[in-house]
Amino acid sequence: MRNLIISILMWLSFIGCSDKDGLLSPAEMKEDIRFYFHMIRDIHPDPYQRYDSLTFVRLEAEMIESCSEPMAREDFGFRLMKTRKFLDGHVGVFDFFSPPGRYHFPSVEFQGNLMLLGNDTLLAVRDSFASYTALDVDSMIPWDQPSKIRNENMNLLLNLLLSPANKSTTTYTGVLKTANGTRDTLICVDTRRAKKNPIYTQPYSSKLYPEDSIAVLYYNSCMIYGEEDVKRYKEYVDTFFDELKSKGIKTLFIDVTHNGGGSDGNNSVIINHLKADAFTSKVRMTGKRAGIEEYLKSDLVKKFFNENETTKNYWLETFGNPIMEKGVAVLEESAPARESGYEGNVFVIMGNRTYSAGADFCLSIKAFKAATLVGEKAGQYYPICGNAIRGTLPNSKVMYQIPSTEAFYEPETLFEDGYICPDISYPLKEEMGVEDYKGILELENSKGI
Repeated sequence: MRNLIISILMWLSFIGCSDKDGLLSPAEMKEDIRFYFHMIRDIHPDPYQRYDSLTFVRLEAEMIESCSEPMAREDFGFRLMKTRKFLDGHVGVFDFFSPPGRYHFPSVEFQGNLMLLGNDTLLAVRDSFASYTALDVDSMIPWDQPSKIRNENMNLLLNLLLSPANKSTTTYTGVLKTANGTRDTLICVDTRRAKKNPIYTQPYSSKLYPEDSIAVLYYNSCMIYGEEDVKRYKEYVDTFFDELKSKGIKTLFIDVTHNGGGSDGNNSVIINHLKADAFTSKVRMTGKRAGIEEYLKSDLVKKFFNENETTKNYWLETFGNPIMEKGVAVLEESAPARESGYEGNVFVIMGNRTYSAGADFCLSIKAFKAATLVGEKAGQYYPICGNAIRGTLPNSKVMYQIPSTEAFYEPETLFEDGYICPDISYPLKEEMGVEDYKGILELENSKGI
């Protein structure tokens, strides 16, 4: 999920506003709000998954009423962001603000309208009540995010809301409630650029520990599109498994902890190298005719189907056309057991950042019992809304994203309260190492899995 949030937060091309002062007029904002809510009602397969239609009527009316004065595009975008709480994680607005750079406010723990800073409670910062800021941030996070990644993404948004015009600022005045009472304080911020683990910067990579007979395949993204890119990806995976066989590697870990999704068609490239049990699956996909028509016109269709007309036509016959005609499509498939494949032990490491098509990878692994799932529950909620389309609002040019389909998978035993959960719980680290992999093996042996 974090990949999705970061992609939303870092899409930074600026498109100018309508008047000479760079401000949106009340009429322009109201038109954009009506357009946005119309698209949600017309395109989204199930906008009332958590909140009823009356909630959205009231929300739209309140937002329109609040647009009484000209507003900067960035402020209007943040106002639109406050609709995200009422919708799933595949709905979003983005491309409307400047990044905070290296500025980083100390990480807090959100609990309702409380912001906990270590053992203390933050009461105010930048002359604003922390409780109001906490509620603002909460309104910008989709309802379906698990608690850990939710808190992480709320901190990411907090940085944007508190980010000063002068990025060199290193302290803020705040008010803390401590065990000894309430006091004013200076809150130091970290202006250093966060280091990224290079192993996660590519859509796929790998590492071998031959002395321990352990290998790790990092499947960091399903966003692998186009014939040439898919070909290189397949060649990489084929070569990787050939190397495992030639070196006699006994244990394989597939790390999808940073996989935020993309095209689930890429999952089979890895799964086809693994042994699997026989399994019968059933998926029911729903949508609206307008949503499917918009999806078929979108640039994403070319990417998802890699310009392969055969694959596109199969999707149309199986899902697209039935949904446009009846509003629903059902596919039931039985897959035989696969006796050939990698001979060693296989583990898939997953977590709250494992989202969308990345979570679907874990779903397939669990359904076919092709590996043991390890880590934390995936960040994707099921039934899953997907096949998203993107567009821009007519006046502000703020970009929006809305899913066009919703998929229900059976059997329900694959999920726990709507999420895919690991077979072995294991606390994730930013950098998992060989000692972690050995620890997972010990846990498996102790549990007899």
